[in-house]
Amino acid sequence: MKKIKLQELKDSEILEHLEEARKVLRNSRFQYGVARSLENPKIIHNTKKKIAKLLTIQRERQLKANPGEKKSKIFSRIKRKKKNLARISAKVKG
Repeated sequence: MKKIKLQELKDSEILEHLEEARKVLRNSRFQYGVARSLENPKIIHNTKKKIAKLLTIQRERQLKANPGEKKSKIFSRIKRKKKNLARISAKVKG
């Protein structure tokens, strides 16, 4: 599979990649925690980095869309989760 340039992805594709990466991370952590056997333990680190990159791109786009919005120092996981759920539910409704 070709390397995907994350900056070129659409917002919906970024959300899909985030969901997929979080599933991979969850499964990898579970496998490592239960059996202490993971083919490549580095996958956890790499997946966390990918999630961080995707969230950074998402935040940059959000700030470009709303130039008057202040950059918040604390952008907690709960706020991100609520915003992502709101976007998903808006897509489903509309």
